[in-house]
Amino acid sequence: MALLIGGTLAFLFLPSPWRFVAIAALAAFEVVEIMFWLWLRGKPARSGTEGMIGETGVVSAPGRVRIRGTTYPAKLHGAGVGDRVVVEGVEGMLLDVRSAVREEAS
Repeated sequence: MALLIGGTLAFLFLPSPWRFVAIAALAAFEVVEIMFWLWLRGKPARSGTEGMIGETGVVSAPGRVRIRGTTYPAKLHGAGVGDRVVVEGVEGMLLDVRSAVREEAS
């Protein structure tokens, strides 16, 4: 779209050597944009439970974990309030989490 609109404007309003430079730059931008969208399309969407596994969060209260701005009930394995945790599994809405400090030390 940038090539169509920008190329038309460049062809109408820029002098001869600069219009071709502008059109070439817009064409290069379009190629990069198309490559980006093709790369993005090839990645699987992560949502639901498979999107939660591997996320990091913080224990906000006993039995509660804050991830992405939302608190969830959780089974805590070796973590206390204020600790960083990693989600290992999901059972319904209950997250199975472990302390992230152990992972960073390994």
